[in-house]
Amino acid sequence: MPALLEVEALVVSSGPVALVEGLSLALHRGRVHALVGESGSGKTLSMLALLGLLPKGLSSSAARLCVEGERLAWGSSAHEALRGRTVAMMLQDASSALDPVMRVGRQLDEVLAAVAKVPPSERATRRAALLADVGFHEPAQVAQRYPHELSGGMRQRVLLATCLAAGPKVLVADEPTTALDAVLHGQVLALLRDGAVRSGLSVVLITHDLEAARAVADDVTVLYAGRVAEQGPTARCLERPRHPYTAGLLAARPTGRGLPVPIPGAIPPVSERPEGCRFRPRCTRASAVCEQAPRLEGGVACFHPLAERP
Repeated sequence: MPALLEVEALVVSSGPVALVEGLSLALHRGRVHALVGESGSGKTLSMLALLGLLPKGLSSSAARLCVEGERLAWGSSAHEALRGRTVAMMLQDASSALDPVMRVGRQLDEVLAAVAKVPPSERATRRAALLADVGFHEPAQVAQRYPHELSGGMRQRVLLATCLAAGPKVLVADEPTTALDAVLHGQVLALLRDGAVRSGLSVVLITHDLEAARAVADDVTVLYAGRVAEQGPTARCLERPRHPYTAGLLAARPTGRGLPVPIPGAIPPVSERPEGCRFRPRCTRASAVCEQAPRLEGGVACFHPLAERP
């Protein structure tokens, strides 16, 4: 069965400068794919390019774009038409994404009318079903509220319902749990996982939280300074990492079993990215060969990968 969506060799540029280089993804029905890495790695930028939502001054290209086996020209009207109906994006801050002067039900109705083309006679039923699907036991009451009358977790669930209103095949969730407490964090992640498994949705989870990725993702792509460092099944990448950067991210997270070990240095700004392997200045395994750019082979882009463990 073909992937729901495939993109090959995605590049995002600012004039002659490449911000993201060579990202390839295959998104499958019923699976969650996590994009992880430090801020500035290119996670959100890549997905904005896929949706045709790049800020002014940036451009993008890809060697190939396919939706359920059908090839589309990058930047074409067919590509632009993916937004909303085929691919939806759940933004990080629900408070900013929702209209503060519009009731929840009306906001859902706008999407149902403009994007999903649901007739007026069916909107109330669809609206109630969407709110129930994201965990509201009294959807009619929630529909009458304004966003400021809801808690942060409730707003995030309303935003998820809005994103799902047009029945997309792929949902991009950009740091959906950043502003939530531990309990709500788990609830939102569970909703995303349940949506993938139950409805055959493909979810892209953009996150810096490796524990969130480990909990819900089937596959993971680790980005560093605009390039893929490691890619593959979550069980391998986050349990038996082969790239020193992935291992460094795992060592730097707080676990309650001693102090975290930070990665030396910081991700370089675009104007200071080194030639060759971009992680080289921060890597204890670097050698002269790392002055060349490593290719992604066997799921890792490194000349000195960590040894594979059974």
